[in-house]
Amino acid sequence: MKLLIISKNLLDQKDAQSQQSLAFIEALQEVFERIDVITAKTTDSDLNRLNHLETKNVKLYSLPAQWVSSGSNIIEKVKRKLHRNLMAAFSTKWAKIAGNLANDLNRKKNYSAIITIGLPIESHMAGLRLKEKSKWIAHFSDPWPESIMPKPYSDYSIPVINRLQKNVVQKTIDQAKLVSFTCTQSRSLFSAHYKINVNKTYITPHTAPPPITPLKRSDGDFIITHAGSLSRERFFPELFYAIKNLPKESKVIVQFIGYVHPVAQQLVEILEIQHRVVFIGQLSKVDTIHRLRESDALLLIEAKMEIYPFMPSKLADYSALGLPIYAITGKKSASAQILNSYYGNYTSTYSVASITKVLQEISTSRHNRNENSIYTVFDKRLTQKTINHAIARIE
Repeated sequence: MKLLIISKNLLDQKDAQSQQSLAFIEALQEVFERIDVITAKTTDSDLNRLNHLETKNVKLYSLPAQWVSSGSNIIEKVKRKLHRNLMAAFSTKWAKIAGNLANDLNRKKNYSAIITIGLPIESHMAGLRLKEKSKWIAHFSDPWPESIMPKPYSDYSIPVINRLQKNVVQKTIDQAKLVSFTCTQSRSLFSAHYKINVNKTYITPHTAPPPITPLKRSDGDFIITHAGSLSRERFFPELFYAIKNLPKESKVIVQFIGYVHPVAQQLVEILEIQHRVVFIGQLSKVDTIHRLRESDALLLIEAKMEIYPFMPSKLADYSALGLPIYAITGKKSASAQILNSYYGNYTSTYSVASITKVLQEISTSRHNRNENSIYTVFDKRLTQKTINHAIARIE
């Protein structure tokens, strides 16, 4: 079988969704004779980092693309948000070229399926230009646009642009042969906002990387690590008050790798818990994995929301280490449903008391490593099986 994948942001491996796209492609290398990938050109170093894909049966077609700015001041942030949203409302030059290339490649190679991975929505815009849509599978890694997301993610949505974006999503749902979501909660949110035939949908779980062996340390601390951005949406003060509440004899140290909201840093100083909270900053992927391997447990934080329509890709990444995972999330979230079904993993809501309780329990448990790992939920073999079933439905 031959497969075509359209994933605009694949080469930007700083992006969590791009990392998931890569894990997805690597999983399918084993079951497809050929995989062609249409993506957007970033830098030569980004392309070189993925050279290993083309040593087997994958070919990358990186097309020139326009990217949003990366400035951090308020004006740049506003410009970036506006630019990003406009690119998701009107077909970009990249989407047009990618769609045309997809049609040319399909004529030559007669793919078994063509999968578009969004976000960004531009990948689906390229799918809308396909001439043979009977092969098209549209995968939504997250809900879109921002206006249908729960607060705080919809706080700054732009009404007129959101309406245009919803039109693009509805066309994608209508015209694709099959539509895929990462979890049932995400599909339910789409169903509440779009006309959708549930019979043409299915669930594609995130794909975990190959298993990673944890490292033992000689000190007596209990290190729990959060990898990724602690953004405005994910920051809430109760976490740090809970850490403050830990007994003096507790060995818990919480370390954050990546961007941390400035208010969180200020709160740590005010509460004088610098001995328990460590901000590492941004690290390379290799150094991040090393820090995770040296940890005793891993921390997943979801924003406090009324509903939980996301399946965090971080959960799949964490599962590869076989360490206990503590998730601060909603009771009915996809993360909670998975973690609560496995002994040795932990979840809590956002109250100070519940967070303190779990931190104490997880740090004193005798089942700290490789206990009933959730890896099987995100095993690449499940991804392979899911896609094979989807292609059988197309044929």
